[in-house]
Amino acid sequence: MMGVILAGGRGTRLGARTQATNKHLLHIAGRPMIDHAINTLTDAGLSDIAVVTGAEHADAMRERLEGCGGE
Repeated sequence: MMGVILAGGRGTRLGARTQATNKHLLHIAGRPMIDHAINTLTDAGLSDIAVVTGAEHADAMRERLEGCGGE
């Protein structure tokens, strides 16, 4: 089974914070929000995880996910 994380959108309700980065890369409890979603899926036993994001912040997301075993 594959888990899918939808990490797109513009985050306009978060104001200026999301003009520089994707909302899923903002830190919550000391870690980027995307980490919490990935940990939840891996804790459930999933090892194949797809992250869907927009082109605007794709490079930043790719950089964050490097080393997680993904592409």
